Amino acid sequence: MVRRRVRLGAAIALLVAVAFPASAQTQVWLVRPLYPGQDALVEKTEKALDKLMPGEARKDAVIGLRELAQALKGKRVDELPCFTGEERCADPIDAFVTNLGFQRLVLIQGGQDEAGFKFRVVSYEPKAGKVMPATAVNVVLEKALLGAVAKVVPAASSLEVKSTPPAASVYIDGVKVGQTPLTTQVLPGERVVKVDLKLHQPIEEVVTIPIRGTASLELKLEKVAARIVITASPPGTQISVDGQALGKDRVDRGIEPGTHTIRLTADGFKAYEQTITVKAEEQFSLDRQLEAILVPGAPVVAAQNPANPAQVIAKDTTPAPPPPPKTPTEETYERHSYISLGFDVSKLNGTSLVARRFGDGGTGRTERLYSPACNDAALSFNECSLRSGIRLVGGTFEFGVFGEGKVGKYLGLMAVGISYMTNLDSATVSVGYEAGRQPETFMGAAGPKVLNLRAHLVTLRALHPMFRLAFWKFQVALGGGFEFRSGQIIGSGDTFYKDGFVPFDVLLAVRGNLRFYIYDGFFVALQGHYTATIASETTADMVRSAPGLFGGSLGLGYGFN
Repeated sequence: MVRRRVRLGAAIALLVAVAFPASAQTQVWLVRPLYPGQDALVEKTEKALDKLMPGEARKDAVIGLRELAQALKGKRVDELPCFTGEERCADPIDAFVTNLGFQRLVLIQGGQDEAGFKFRVVSYEPKAGKVMPATAVNVVLEKALLGAVAKVVPAASSLEVKSTPPAASVYIDGVKVGQTPLTTQVLPGERVVKVDLKLHQPIEEVVTIPIRGTASLELKLEKVAARIVITASPPGTQISVDGQALGKDRVDRGIEPGTHTIRLTADGFKAYEQTITVKAEEQFSLDRQLEAILVPGAPVVAAQNPANPAQVIAKDTTPAPPPPPKTPTEETYERHSYISLGFDVSKLNGTSLVARRFGDGGTGRTERLYSPACNDAALSFNECSLRSGIRLVGGTFEFGVFGEGKVGKYLGLMAVGISYMTNLDSATVSVGYEAGRQPETFMGAAGPKVLNLRAHLVTLRALHPMFRLAFWKFQVALGGGFEFRSGQIIGSGDTFYKDGFVPFDVLLAVRGNLRFYIYDGFFVALQGHYTATIASETTADMVRSAPGLFGGSLGLGYGFN
């Protein structure tokens, strides 16, 4: 399956390119993105290949579709085998590519994700019919590319290192490989080469090794009268000699013979100082682990120095200081949910309170609402309407949540709430009938037209968005949304409408509250609210005069973290 995909991809690429001017070459390198939207990586990969194939290796390589088009200049399909009636092949694709002069076709897919750069490489040799796939991942593009290519394409390169004077030790990527003069095979890519000779200043350089190429390095080592090699830990330790800072962690350099003072310093560790005498043509070495500064009375643990197992060092295991205590404001914001119970007092304003009869085939409904002020015969209907209204008392319950994070802590949701209210003032309500309906009768007598009102109202609310601000132990919140009200309206002392009347109202409410946290999560809450009727069991003109509800509540609650 892999071979079929490679051959099909090669055939398509080459057939498309036949229309362009070109000439035959040895190897073809084609690149495409591994992931959608990463087309820019194709050009970067082609440039990396160009950099890694200088000289003869680059001369015999075709990199990218543009160079392929030039390489195929002058090729005609009728000159190719297996595409005419005179010649037949078992595998026309191999013969097709071989005739074009390509010894190898390398297909590269490159992409970048959270792990770094990833390359999938397939090497295809048409003459031998050989297919070799490989993959590699690295945070550096060039290293990931070389890691995959080196597995399928002969990529061994050579490195020649010379030094003056000779016989210096050669290290490649930290591994000793021999002495100068030295010629050795290495993998392509960036290599760290270090040349070191006693009583000479060592030299370290980064060399880029080309694919199937040769790199050379010729270095002149500077002789020193004496040499010091100082290694210090923990990481970040400052190394000073005779008061001059020379570097951190490790210093390897020449020095004048004589007496010198070495000082090692690091935050949280005791400074170390030593006076040494270095003779001419002598190399002095020091490997030192600084001692941690211990707090008196703090527990101490003994441990071995990884660089020197015979050396025992002390580690301070004093626990980190606790974080500073949270402010009352921060603690208030961390109350992400709450429940509350309260005593509610409200005033029902308006001139209509409509509820329908249900059950027993009743047809009546309450209509006009009259407060005790309307009992004054001297008041007109308009004056009565302005002064109408009855007081309601009851209880309320609420549960809500707030978010987290920089923005979420200010926003919340009143998840569910319920209130029960009944009238405290005496009031009357008129009873009417829909057009075309007859009054209810009992034993031949029609029902009363006016009732002494007794209301039992239940309001449900849910999913009201809220906004809050906290300061010290206080919290102010504002929210609102839709509510649904129902219940029962009966006549006090009435025996005719025994089942009473049932209201169905849709309300729009706004609620604000002030809370003070008195202890832990317990708080005292003062809430104010206003609701307006937007839909009711009534006619359009009565909706306009339907009662609004002003009120407030005082209660207790608890906020949860």
